[in-house]
Amino acid sequence: MTTKVIGLTGPLGAGKSTVAGMLRALGAKVLDADAIAHDEQSRGTVGYSAIVQTFGTKVLGEDREIDRSKLAAEVFGDPAKLRRLEQILWPRVIARVLEAKRMLKAGDVLVVEAVKLLESDMRRACDEVWVVVAPREATLRRLEARGLRRPEAEMRLASQRSEAEYRSAADVVIENDADRERTRAQVAEAWRRVTA
Repeated sequence: MTTKVIGLTGPLGAGKSTVAGMLRALGAKVLDADAIAHDEQSRGTVGYSAIVQTFGTKVLGEDREIDRSKLAAEVFGDPAKLRRLEQILWPRVIARVLEAKRMLKAGDVLVVEAVKLLESDMRRACDEVWVVVAPREATLRRLEARGLRRPEAEMRLASQRSEAEYRSAADVVIENDADRERTRAQVAEAWRRVTA
């Protein structure tokens, strides 16, 4: 049995982490590309140096680490700055995903959870793309529960692809509405197919 790499994406707040957790429980190995991107911003990394050089010390906190809320305020709402940040981080994230892919054994399924999967070269490392979608109002409520004010949440969603674009790129679409068991059933069905 060959290895399989599933790219798991969807709009911010749609529930990718919930679906990734369900896949992990079914036996998938899960990599969170966004967590890797955060690692690549840590002080002492090449990513940190490039971000400070590009955006200045105004994105640093008192501890001299990159303050993610300050960095977000700097890049969201400015597509050119957001693209520049992605050009700094995504090659490093992709290198780590490819390293994990090389370490897979026959029959392993690696799920790469990434909000920017479709915009990056990482998509080429995936055998399938699974997209998680949710009603917009539910998505906004989830983002507010994470501490984002509604205008900031709406600005971040506006900087992403539309739901139609996500759906058109998907091999599998997981509808993550309020019913957790319905979501789990969709994930289980897609998992059975991919591991058959």
